[in-house]
Amino acid sequence: MWGFNHMGHGMFGTGFLGCVIILLIIVLVVFLLGRVFRPDKNIGTDTKDSLKILDDRFARGEISQQEYLKMRDVLERRNGSG
Repeated sequence: MWGFNHMGHGMFGTGFLGCVIILLIIVLVVFLLGRVFRPDKNIGTDTKDSLKILDDRFARGEISQQEYLKMRDVLERRNGSG
């Protein structure tokens, strides 16, 4: 009961093995928290890439000026810069 075995030791054991298990749990928690709260380095990159592709399509004549302006407006609003 309460995580103790018949020898009276805690559920993680004693000595080296217990320390290793606790250390692994701490490392796992820190790693997962780092993944959850890590700032996204790619914010805005997708919109810049999309605008570059849009510019290239317009330059090649694949889309009209009206289509170009409409799509550029949508992309800039999505990024919050328009």
